[in-house]
Amino acid sequence: MKAYVKALAFLLAVAIAAVPFAASAQPAPQAPAAGKAIPGTLPAADEPLIKIFNIVPAVVVQGDPVTVNWHAIQGPGGSPVTAAVLTVDGATFASSTAELFHGPSRPFIWVGEKTFVLTVRNAAGKTATRSLKVRGVSAVEAVNKINVVNMEADPRRFSVGQPIDFKVMISNTMPGLTLHSVNLFVTQGTREVGNRTHLSVGPGSSIITLQDSGFTATGGMYVVDLEYKGQHKTRRFVTKSVPMYTLDPTPNP
Repeated sequence: MKAYVKALAFLLAVAIAAVPFAASAQPAPQAPAAGKAIPGTLPAADEPLIKIFNIVPAVVVQGDPVTVNWHAIQGPGGSPVTAAVLTVDGATFASSTAELFHGPSRPFIWVGEKTFVLTVRNAAGKTATRSLKVRGVSAVEAVNKINVVNMEADPRRFSVGQPIDFKVMISNTMPGLTLHSVNLFVTQGTREVGNRTHLSVGPGSSIITLQDSGFTATGGMYVVDLEYKGQHKTRRFVTKSVPMYTLDPTPNP
């Protein structure tokens, strides 16, 4: 009987000791059901990015063309570019639905400074903008900034009947402005003795060579005529005799 009681007490003690361990045990996490997707994070709807935006030239004669190009890309959120519009004074100057645009040249019809605004939109409805300024000048103002600085004969010293060419130095004092299709003529009396046409004259100084293979030098007046869009700038040059010296031997003292 005593042995039976001791065995029962031992089993009861073991059961009591096991209760806290069982109570603290946590069930193992269950795997998601097959075919059920785990929710992910949606990409942020952010603005497109304007990587490149150019208008050239930045200074232009009224009526001459400017060329526009831009490159816009999607932002980190991944929303694609859907439209890009370039406006000036609220009116559309160029537009595209592609990310990359290099448009045909279009005339700049204004005198004075204009601000061009590029607005790019993506599929999320977000926009990015950038602006550039372009200045237009009249043909009269452009020609006023050009001067015929000098003209020299080539060779610089010549005699009557000698074939010569002409070197005309021109200065363009307007920064950023290049004039296209400039015509330059040299006349002597009623004869045109040199010409160059459809020249491009950039800022700074330029030396332009003119010639007439059939012309031989004479004395008198030579006139330089620079013509651009119907505007003229002239300058006259006159020949002069340059004394020539020689050494002759003298009798010994």
